[in-house]
Amino acid sequence: MESALTLRKTAPPELAEQSHAIHHVSVLEVEIGHGAMSTMKRAMKEVAAQTGASYEDLMHGLSGQMYWVASTGALLCVIPLPESDLYLEIPEDFWRIRELSQATH
Repeated sequence: MESALTLRKTAPPELAEQSHAIHHVSVLEVEIGHGAMSTMKRAMKEVAAQTGASYEDLMHGLSGQMYWVASTGALLCVIPLPESDLYLEIPEDFWRIRELSQATH
């Protein structure tokens, strides 16, 4: 289950291709499963150790740019770093839109 999250150094094709429907979502609109959240935290601690960025800044960055990729159902998080961004892809089975939200998924 934990290996289902994908951390990339280059932008996934969904961000570059015009044919994919991508929808910006707020961190307040989504719920991420406990297992996926634990994996995200471990990954961000490792990224912080490797890049010298602060863990807190990385976790905050996760919430700033989230996109639902309609064609795959994945949640794509853009993690801003000083030299180049990282991209975390969370498969549709590991997250959902909160029930109180006006957004649809």
